[in-house]
Amino acid sequence: MKKKLFTGAFWLSMSNIICKVLGIVYLIPWLIFMGNTRDQQTAQALYNVAYLPYALFLSLGTAGFPSGIAKKIAELNAKGNTDRIRELFQSGLAVMEMIGILSALLMFIFAPVLSSISPIVNHAAGTTAIRSLCFSLLIIPMLSAIRGYFQGLSLSVPFGISQVIEQLVRVIVILMGTYLVRVHFNGSILSAVVLSTFASSVGGIFAIAYLLWAGKKKDMFRLKYFTFSPIKSLKKSKKLAVDIIKESLPFVYVGSAISILQLIDQVSLRPLFSLLFPQISLAELQTLYTLASTNPNKLAPILLAIISSITISSLPLLSMIKAKFDLLTSVSDILRLTITFLVPSTIGMVLLCVPLNTLFFGFDFAGSMYLAVTIISTSFLGIFTVLLAVLQALSFHKKAIHFTSQIILLKLLLQIPCIYLFKGFGLAIATTLSTVFATIIAYRFIVKQLDIYPISYNRNYYLKLFQSTLVMILISVLAFNFLSNMINFENRFQSIILIAVIGCVGALAFIAMLFGKKLRTKIRALL
Repeated sequence: MKKKLFTGAFWLSMSNIICKVLGIVYLIPWLIFMGNTRDQQTAQALYNVAYLPYALFLSLGTAGFPSGIAKKIAELNAKGNTDRIRELFQSGLAVMEMIGILSALLMFIFAPVLSSISPIVNHAAGTTAIRSLCFSLLIIPMLSAIRGYFQGLSLSVPFGISQVIEQLVRVIVILMGTYLVRVHFNGSILSAVVLSTFASSVGGIFAIAYLLWAGKKKDMFRLKYFTFSPIKSLKKSKKLAVDIIKESLPFVYVGSAISILQLIDQVSLRPLFSLLFPQISLAELQTLYTLASTNPNKLAPILLAIISSITISSLPLLSMIKAKFDLLTSVSDILRLTITFLVPSTIGMVLLCVPLNTLFFGFDFAGSMYLAVTIISTSFLGIFTVLLAVLQALSFHKKAIHFTSQIILLKLLLQIPCIYLFKGFGLAIATTLSTVFATIIAYRFIVKQLDIYPISYNRNYYLKLFQSTLVMILISVLAFNFLSNMINFENRFQSIILIAVIGCVGALAFIAMLFGKKLRTKIRALL
């Protein structure tokens, strides 16, 4: 279990990190192509207003189904039932395509409503941007079903490569399109944003083509699997389709949690600020939305890259474990891997929030503070996501749904007082408080229900992790203070130098403290 978990997590982590880096780095030229600071903020707000509803519809339409398909395939694969696996895959394709069509129709119909309640100045432009993503909802569900097939068979390498291909093609189309529209032809911001959002469809098509090629090499696919009428296929395999939907619905709801939380911020910001702070203009609100939500939510999710890899890798493996001790060691390994990554990464990004914000969005101290708070919020969401994945892998679907509902309801309840007390910071603070509460409750349930104590099992390791983190903070702060006297925080190039130096110094200090003896032994063995 441990070897498969680490191998799967490694490949998926690498692909996720590459995808996240590509998804962040492209912002630098993309924003430069857009023009001045005001045009950049307008483009950011417009892009996010379109992308958040899309992300939610995509989550509702696809997020849970690959996991549901993967879990069923993993169970059938353990029994060696190859014919049933392929039948399940075709039914999954049919279900996904029907859901994609329905999601695209709903998003097209409700685009004007979603745009009108968002904190942007031009609602007609928002509607157009949202509708430009409808085609993607026809492509990505099929891609998700195929990935679920690979995930269920624990084929992490092609799964990960498909993610990189999808993101790489998307970024190339975005940058080439934006350059041509804004720089070469001097076109509108809306045209550039629409082309940028449409790029996800192109990336999805290329990723599907790669997975079909990879599957054909492993004799996983036949052309007939894809030449069918979704409606006829669903009628033919009604029971199997119902099983997939039943297995997937909890994953769908739980997988949509982060998108729902972000959408709550988007749709509540304008009415709540108008009610609590009536003096603020719509243009000021659009700028606040960009600084407090749009920009931070592009950088902070890099923390979730490895977390999602861990959950994807652990799901089919945990679902096959029955023995109590195996459960203890497996859940402990998952949490240990998660916390080992999250703790130093979160602290490092918070320490470097000013140069990070400058590098990607230009110098803005308020924007940097919004980024720091969002990073902390995202790290707690990462732990919560892993606990939910554990619950679902062990078939505690109702509890996973219950905890997800708790976090959403708490977010809704805390949104008004947090915005009133902390204004723009209230968005992330409300998310943090609700996540911390739900995380504690979810962990206590796992301990009580399974009679295992994953944190206590690795308490010596966590003590060493805590000590290593303190040393990392001390050395990083000293290096930061030394370099800050020579660095101009408003300069992008100098920000890169600061990030690189502090990042390397902090990482080396952390690794040396945590893995020092083992590392020295391995180096000596190599020499």
